[in-house]
Formats: sequence, C-alpha cells, structure tokens
Amino acid sequence: MKRRQKRTLIFLAITLPVCVGGIAGWSYLWQRPCTEVEMIGVEYTDSASMYQLIDSIFNPQLVVDRLQRHPWVQGVRAICYPTGTLQVEILERQPRLLTIAENGRPAYYLDTFGYMMPAYTQAAFDVPLLRGDTSPYRALSSITDPAVRNLLALLPRLPVRIDSLISEFEVTGNGLTMIMRAASIDQATVVHLGDTAWEKKLYRLYNFWEQQVRPHKDRTFEVIDLRFRGQIITKENPI
Repeated sequence: MKRRQKRTLIFLAITLPVCVGGIAGWSYLWQRPCTEVEMIGVEYTDSASMYQLIDSIFNPQLVVDRLQRHPWVQGVRAICYPTGTLQVEILERQPRLLTIAENGRPAYYLDTFGYMMPAYTQAAFDVPLLRGDTSPYRALSSITDPAVRNLLALLPRLPVRIDSLISEFEVTGNGLTMIMRAASIDQATVVHLGDTAWEKKLYRLYNFWEQQVRPHKDRTFEVIDLRFRGQIITKENPI
C-alpha cells in the first residue's frame, strides 16, 4: 500500500509541473500580442482601403468594429493566433443591382439587403441596371423603397435562364414599374410587369420568349405587357 502511494506521489510530482507549465505556456502564447495582419476573403474590394481602416490596430474586436464601417463588408471575423498573426476573414457584399443616376453615370450598387456600395471598384459585375427616382448614395445605409427591396429579394431566386433575359429595371413616380429590357443579340424589348406577382410574370415571360420570340428570327417585339391578369399584350416591330 505504501509503495502504491509512493509511486502515485512520484507520478504527481513529475506530471503536475509539466501540466502547469504547459498550461502556462499555452496561455502565454494565446495572450501574445499580434504584430502582423493576414486578410482573407477579399476578392473584388480594394484591400488597401481596408488596411487603412485598421491603421496598425491589432486588437481583434477593434479591427472588427473598424472593418464593419466599410461599405463593401457584410461580415468580418478576426482571430489573433499564437504565431503573432491576426487573421481577418472578410465576407463581401454581393451586388444585385447597379443604380444609374440622371446623368447616365453609375451611382451605386445595391446588395440583396438593400445596402448601398460605391459603384467604382476594381471589379465589374454583370447585374441589371436600375434607373429612375432612386435614393441618393449614403454609405452604410440601406434603401428604404419597399418595391426596390422586394425586387432585390427576388433576383437571387431567379434561375439563370430567366436572369439572362434581364438587362434593366426602371423606377417611376408610382413606385417600381418594372420595365425590363430582355436583350437578345439584335433586339431589346421593353416588358411591363406592373407592381405585383413579378416572379410569376417573369416565368410567363420566359415561356413566351422561348415559344414566340426565339424560334422566329424575323419576328421582333417592341413591347410586351404582362400587367393584365391572364393576358400578354404585345407590340411588334414592323418588318
């Protein structure tokens, strides 16, 4: 019995200092201040503008707070690793529409949630244009027009075959009267969708386009009107 107790005491005398030392060492490493930044997840935003926001700050919480002020940042996570590297993971906003100002120049992008992002980036995006009476640009603000927000929520749900027909939309004084230009190689057709049931009408448009437009190279439409329930009113271009 005494031998067993003696062996236990010897084992504890050896292992306890090792465990305590290991815990202390590991704690020291995780408390070690970071001295460099590694940023990942940045694909099309100017990373220099993000580093300017950080401005030699290595505190993870402060870095997150600073980067959330960037208009192209949807989410951010920062972790200070024992190696001394602060890893910053960026989730960028995905543009869905590009608003066009009255002078015809790009004004700003809108993401799915209606947030505004500067129009000029180091990347170009193949997204529909939005013309008409839109709000002025305000950094870190979301657009309030409910019709535009509904449109932004709809666009990600559309399949590629329908999305490929869309070129632009237009806002009018009566809200969002969606005037879509379904562009092919040599024609653009204005499509009136009204202010309700846009998704169903877009599917009807696609079926009509595949049956009545695409197979007939000599038949072109100037206007397709889907505002009336159960009807498709068209105006053909004269041959």
